[in-house]
Amino acid sequence: MLATEGMRVAQAKYGKGKRITGEQMRWGLENMNLTTIGLNSLGFGGVMRTTSTSCNDHMGASWARIQTWNGKGWDVGNTWYEGDRKVLGPMVTATANKYAADKKLTRRPASDCNS
Repeated sequence: MLATEGMRVAQAKYGKGKRITGEQMRWGLENMNLTTIGLNSLGFGGVMRTTSTSCNDHMGASWARIQTWNGKGWDVGNTWYEGDRKVLGPMVTATANKYAADKKLTRRPASDCNS
């Protein structure tokens, strides 16, 4: 759903129904705003919480619920848990740095987020 929504956002900016480029798709994924109304219309109300993404924050929300398979269907817990960004942030950064080094990739400059 997130990939499809990112594509929808990109096509809304760059041309509905047109083939979009990788750069345009990235823009779409970096500019999602999933509201309660939007999530409900997509059939994801109650599955995930509202979230928005940006160039500086690809993760958006860090909330989750426990779901358990009971043999016939999913039992969805009522309690939402929020990930601790103080713990997750350094882990994400370390993994991204290792990936970039392994693939010999150049990081986008922070100024790219302002364009």
